[in-house]
Amino acid sequence: MAEGVLRRLLGGLQEGRDLTDGEYSALSDLDRSDARTLNDAWLSIPVATRAACLERALELADVNVELHFGALGRTGLADPDAEVRERAVALLWESEETDTAETLARLATDDTGPGVRAAAAAGLMRFVVLRVTGKLPEKVGNAAVAALRRAISDPAVEVRANAIESIGAIPEEWAQEAILDAYEGGDDQLRLSAIRAMGYSGLTRWEEYLEEEFLSGNPEIRFEAVVAAGNLGSPLLIEPLAELLNDEDPEIVLAVIEAIGEIGGEDAIELLDAFAPEAPEGFEEAIENARAAAAEEGLFRSFGELDGTRGHDGDEDE
Repeated sequence: MAEGVLRRLLGGLQEGRDLTDGEYSALSDLDRSDARTLNDAWLSIPVATRAACLERALELADVNVELHFGALGRTGLADPDAEVRERAVALLWESEETDTAETLARLATDDTGPGVRAAAAAGLMRFVVLRVTGKLPEKVGNAAVAALRRAISDPAVEVRANAIESIGAIPEEWAQEAILDAYEGGDDQLRLSAIRAMGYSGLTRWEEYLEEEFLSGNPEIRFEAVVAAGNLGSPLLIEPLAELLNDEDPEIVLAVIEAIGEIGGEDAIELLDAFAPEAPEGFEEAIENARAAAAEEGLFRSFGELDGTRGHDGDEDE
């Protein structure tokens, strides 16, 4: 980027001016020199403008995959304002760089802002996945896991909840015990996080827990259990999921259709074909997409193939 363009944009921010969406694109993919220029000018921008800038950048990156605001996010991580740091963490949702993992591990346990710690704990989930799949240096992966292990005891419930979700993929017994404790602990937020973690685990030990929650009188619990079932991918959950195709909540029915498609296989296809003629109007596209997903073969499951045998992973983990 021409240095003059960046300095002009930074000057506008220093004056508290909102940038246009087109101007934000100039803050994407900054090289090292431009990143230093941004960093040097950052704290001279009003705090409210810094927070709004990060928020808008996140919104734009969410709808345009060609925009990458990594330099902007990394600059915001060191901001003295907790709200700005929290938004900066969210802006780095795509980053898989080791320095990002190390920074998030530190923020998840040491930051003074509970919102920042919670955002960092959530951000560590992708690094847990990289560790479990052997795609992250051992030292960095261990630091991420150690931070989450501390975060599950954080005094702030939102931090604990996000940490529980992020450890779902960890097969070690301490992680699975923490998920069970959160599930049974009586706090609704932690229970929802535990259900999500069960889905991320890839462990068949959680099938019966999710199946039980399909019958919950709480629609939010039912919805999250259905989504988790799709993430878990166990064929044994197709039949109990079928009972929810008649749920009174259309959002849950849509989630069931998607979950059945994610699990896939012949049983899933047969179920979707049987449901299609009697499905309420407006569900056609969802059923078609789910059927296409169910028909795909050879999909890689990050945490191992589920063979539909209860206890397949349990012998090792329970």
